Amino acid sequence: MIKHVVNDGNHLKTYLLILVPLLLGWLINTPYIGYYFPLVLSIVFLCFWFWVGMKFARLNIASIQGLLIGNSVNIISFFLFLWSFYFVSESSRNLWVAGISQLYAHPTLSISFRIYRLIDPEVYTNEYVIISYALMSLVFVAGFIFKTRITY
Repeated sequence: MIKHVVNDGNHLKTYLLILVPLLLGWLINTPYIGYYFPLVLSIVFLCFWFWVGMKFARLNIASIQGLLIGNSVNIISFFLFLWSFYFVSESSRNLWVAGISQLYAHPTLSISFRIYRLIDPEVYTNEYVIISYALMSLVFVAGFIFKTRITY
């Protein structure tokens, strides 16, 4: 697979797109943006993420491989988040890992907040993050499937 990435610059550019939510989450978590990402921008981000799913469907690799690579950072971040907040005690939690694991979900938190508030008015930020991970995976897969159905 590494030969495949190195030989084709377009594939490398597509693979790098999976880092956009992490970089955007980092920017959101700084004073530059002000720790807030409006709903409209979250919707725009999900449209972008749908497009990224479509880009991964066009790669000349097996479908399952494209889905796994495209969701790899999302999956890793999700498991690090679960490990940090559900399987490790607060006293032994690695704050750096706990913080980094949430950055990937930041671009969709304003949508996740609204989805969760429909179900339960209580504030549970961990659930917002979980919904964000699920939402990002669903949108990516929807874009991937949409493109494969149109192409074939």
